[in-house]
Amino acid sequence: MALNIQNDLGTTEDANSYVDGAYYVSYMADRDITIEYTTAEEIAQVDGALIQATSYIDTANKYCGEKLNGRDQTTAFPRSPLTDNDGYDVEGVPREIKEAQCEYAYIYTEQGTLQPNQNVNGSVKRTKEKVDVIEEEVEYTGSGQTGSKISYPIADNKIPKAFICGGSDGYFVRA
Repeated sequence: MALNIQNDLGTTEDANSYVDGAYYVSYMADRDITIEYTTAEEIAQVDGALIQATSYIDTANKYCGEKLNGRDQTTAFPRSPLTDNDGYDVEGVPREIKEAQCEYAYIYTEQGTLQPNQNVNGSVKRTKEKVDVIEEEVEYTGSGQTGSKISYPIADNKIPKAFICGGSDGYFVRA
């Protein structure tokens, strides 16, 4: 799929990214991480990671405001009205969203996914084994619920809390 960069008006048809490959390569270079982006295979890998990262951003949270162009807008940003953590109005696609996309794209290239299948929420609290008539029991700390949201601190913290009005998967972030 071709990379279609959303503009600050939210009018890019079939937009699927907030940044292009050059922005991503430059952003990562500023963090002393080299991203190869010259061969067709490298370009396809980076573009795919950027599209995955955009999809993750767009679905990971319930954002404040409304899409600038309603249902015709294929990305979650730009939004209006939207303010940052300091109360300043935000116009266009926020820098913080572009930076978060770069961080999520890097995670995607390293892990191959942004939505790993988690079967257990918590760590092992206790194990019990019985040798005769083979029996095994494992108890976990935490709720034991499946499908919990994975935390990616560097990327997640790029998105200002003021942008988030509610979470997905039952998480409530801010009223």
